[in-house]
Amino acid sequence: MPTGYAGEGKRFSQKLGRWVTKEKEKAFDYEEVDTESMAFLISFFRFYPDYFADMFRSEKAEYGLELPQRLMMRILVRYRNTFITGVRGLTKTYIMLLTKMIEGVLYPGEIIKYTAPSQKQAANLARQAFHQIEKDYPPLAAMWHLRNERDDMFRIETVYGSEFTMYSPRGSNCSQTIAEEIGQEGEDGFDMAKYEKDILPTCRLVRKVNQKPDRTHPQLKHAHITNASSKQNRAYTEHRNAALKDMLYGEKYEGYVVDMSWITALICQIRDINYIKDQKSKLTPLDWLREMCARYTGTSENPLISDEVLAKSKKLLCMESHHCGDRNAIYIVSHDVSYAEGKKNAKCSDVVLKLTEFEGISKRDKYRKQAVYIDAYDPPKTAYLQAQKLKSLWMRYCLSGGETTYLVIDAQAYGSEIVEELMKPTTDGTPPLCCIGHVRYSEIEQEGALPVIYPLKAGTRGATDEDASMIRYAQVEFEQGNVELLTGSILDGMEAYKRKHGIKTEKSNAAIISPYKKSEELCAQIANLKTKVSGLTLKEERKSKSIQRDIWSALKYALRMAQILEGEKIKKKYKKKSSWSDVIDKGTDGIRKVPLAMGGIRNRLLENRKR
Repeated sequence: MPTGYAGEGKRFSQKLGRWVTKEKEKAFDYEEVDTESMAFLISFFRFYPDYFADMFRSEKAEYGLELPQRLMMRILVRYRNTFITGVRGLTKTYIMLLTKMIEGVLYPGEIIKYTAPSQKQAANLARQAFHQIEKDYPPLAAMWHLRNERDDMFRIETVYGSEFTMYSPRGSNCSQTIAEEIGQEGEDGFDMAKYEKDILPTCRLVRKVNQKPDRTHPQLKHAHITNASSKQNRAYTEHRNAALKDMLYGEKYEGYVVDMSWITALICQIRDINYIKDQKSKLTPLDWLREMCARYTGTSENPLISDEVLAKSKKLLCMESHHCGDRNAIYIVSHDVSYAEGKKNAKCSDVVLKLTEFEGISKRDKYRKQAVYIDAYDPPKTAYLQAQKLKSLWMRYCLSGGETTYLVIDAQAYGSEIVEELMKPTTDGTPPLCCIGHVRYSEIEQEGALPVIYPLKAGTRGATDEDASMIRYAQVEFEQGNVELLTGSILDGMEAYKRKHGIKTEKSNAAIISPYKKSEELCAQIANLKTKVSGLTLKEERKSKSIQRDIWSALKYALRMAQILEGEKIKKKYKKKSSWSDVIDKGTDGIRKVPLAMGGIRNRLLENRKR
């Protein structure tokens, strides 16, 4: 038994052999810890947030982290521009909130803006996810405080300045944005205009350490999480493609795109096979592809031209503002007429189609059809001004003579006045124009006029140019890859054009970009059209009446002219010459010939009667 008086607050030290005073508990001094080791540990968790979550997971947690969820977490923290397309039941909202809560802890002062189609629905989902995280990861949830729990609002924050909120007023600032269900369509669709106009501009806070940008932190981050939608949705055409471009061509950790189907959720045991079967029995085939297969599909049934075909046709890199100089090339300048006092948003539209021979035997009777120039503008005040503008465009694609550059006009109603203006005598030294085959307006035809105008007359069954025939021909040509549109990558197209023509200034950028933008507008018009059977014929129908189809009409008319030229090409190439050909040619010498494709029966009878 040790000797001496122990007293209160004393303990016996075997090493010293005497009673010593007990040390009082004191706070742990983190400054005594090796700061480099601690910084390395923090950086490790910033790169592997799923391991950080594992440290805080409760033994009674209802959910673990499987491979797809860990993949999403690592993508969300490492890359600046991410786009995740996932199926129902992949716990996208839960994983997104868990990841951002970890980021807010490891990056003090991180301001995160969150938006979704329905504010009330999104707030409810985020609230449910937060309360679930409180059960599964109590220490992590304890670092965050729920500040606003209204029906249409969700906001949490830490004592170190990090914030996760759905409130995004104009003029506010944030470090990163999250767009939940950005591809949602219908009446409760995602408000893309508000997101791009009000929320994205607020993402401008740059994280700094010692007054310098933090190199370990991806700055100005944008995260997009959604089910699949239509390929015409701006979520797909703009934001997903932008993230994909950053992934393929950007710097390291610039962008990442991933699509995960129901198979991923099934084999990783996130969902049971019976859940998959129930969804398949309830969903339509289209919804099944979008919501369970993560497949972006078309906008409707019976599309005029399918999304896949339309996307493949956008391969033409360099537009042409004038004739290329190749004498074997044929140009078709097509014009869709609009009244000066036209209704709604109707405009005049021009499409220049370039025809060239295919190499190889498989398409020896076909032309490659490239839409090298597209324009749309408010209609001039008079038919004369509209005709002059059209003729100036036609002359840009003419070589000497101009016989191989054609002009197609819908010569009905107001269009007939424009044709007449083009056929009148000129005062600028250029030759007047007339109709191919001299089939129409022959009474005002001028001496020496160039026969390059095709006065198209569209209509239903029995018309010279049937709508159904033009639609079917356009569909076949697109599907066979014979039609090429300007690329959807506008900046790449502009750089290619400037490089080809040796342009080094930026003065003409707007004029160069315009045809590429109009080509995108053309694709939107095509996507808005579907085919419909009407009696014994086929017609096109607009899904949204607010979207015009003037550029598409101009392209359709140009393809009609290409169809006629291909027909004439086949006749000349494969027509057998009989022994009577020379005698017939001598007997018909000097008599005007009218091609069958250039007019109806009535026109041919009138022409013969005049003779």
